[in-house]
Amino acid sequence: MRLLSPQVLRNAAALYGVHVVTYALPLLTTPYLARTLGPAAWGALAVAQAFALLVSLLIEFGFDLSGTREAARRQGDPAALGALLSGVTLAKLLLTAAAALLTLAAQQWIPAFHGRPLLLWVAFAWAAAQALNVMWFFQGIEDLTRVSTLDIGLKVAGTALVFLTVRGPDDAWLVPAVQGGAALASAAACLLLAARRAPLAWPGRHAVTGALRLGASMFVFRAASSVYASSAAFLLGLFVAPQLVGYYAGADRIARAFQGLLNPLHRALFPRYARMAHVPLPEARAALASGLRLMLGAGLLLSLCAVVGAPLLVQVLLGPAFTQSVPLLRVLGLLPAVIAVNMVLGLFWLLPRGLDRTFNLTILGAAALNAALVVWLVPRGGPLAMTGAVVVTELAVMAALTAAYASTRRAHTAAPGDTPADPLGRPV
Repeated sequence: MRLLSPQVLRNAAALYGVHVVTYALPLLTTPYLARTLGPAAWGALAVAQAFALLVSLLIEFGFDLSGTREAARRQGDPAALGALLSGVTLAKLLLTAAAALLTLAAQQWIPAFHGRPLLLWVAFAWAAAQALNVMWFFQGIEDLTRVSTLDIGLKVAGTALVFLTVRGPDDAWLVPAVQGGAALASAAACLLLAARRAPLAWPGRHAVTGALRLGASMFVFRAASSVYASSAAFLLGLFVAPQLVGYYAGADRIARAFQGLLNPLHRALFPRYARMAHVPLPEARAALASGLRLMLGAGLLLSLCAVVGAPLLVQVLLGPAFTQSVPLLRVLGLLPAVIAVNMVLGLFWLLPRGLDRTFNLTILGAAALNAALVVWLVPRGGPLAMTGAVVVTELAVMAALTAAYASTRRAHTAAPGDTPADPLGRPV
């Protein structure tokens, strides 16, 4: 299989553009926001955004992977694509209501949100707008150029508004407000474009429940992995003062920007691997080796840049008030290399071959390990202990996925109960 075909390269370029405006471009606001908001307000914003992103996982419900995989399989069938798009869209709207109820409960029960309800709800609206985007549909049909251009333009405008509106610590809520407005406009425009390719129709109850079954296994993966990844700042905020969360959030923001540069590459390649469930194992292993060389090479380069460049990155992006972020970034900078391997073994091997259960059990085990490490280490070691817990957890995931790959390679067949299946659970 030729991985870097012209179509894959075009889609990868489009996804990198979307990634830059969604994750890396806001990093350009970091020097301004770190200095304008200060560590305390910056930490409060980080806690609210981390919680909002955690709750938005319920809205996404794993459709960015399961929906992409299914859309890739239904390429060339507009009616089937339309049914998929309609079912997933309504399911996401229903899940948004459930996520809002969880946010209301958090406002009442979590002390960090008692005095900042506006910041919490605006952050929720921002995360929900991102979760409602239908970019997964265009990834599945491998046609991203037009929608990525639209998404980029709107989010560049939203980022520019941050500089124009945020003037002090009391304006922290404006950061997710303007970025959320841009994300909502992008989601609506992309849905209209998707409806032209796959006409929308009011889905029945079975279509919605089918969509939820489709995303259920990937929701487990996304939710569990976020416990030890994107929600780290929120978990840290349960144990330490906002200022210390601010130091961690600054380092984490930079490290995630490096790590996130892997996402467009794996998303561009994922539809190719999703269609390889039934190819001969020698061909599949050869394709996996090519993907590993590509992803690991990129991950090692990104880790090297983050670890070696930590002092300069913190000084330029965060400012002198964040010197305590340097050792945190050096530890978190190890993540891209490790996560590159995990993406290849999990997303390019286990999922395309229908081994969702094996993958999810690995991630659930990692979430349990991370929770134990956080409770044990963070009250004693603070932010540095949190970085260690995150990295150790990712290393444990890599060890487990490597063992799972070796097991399937030796057996030449899927493990009992892991037979590849369609979204309704029927063997294929």
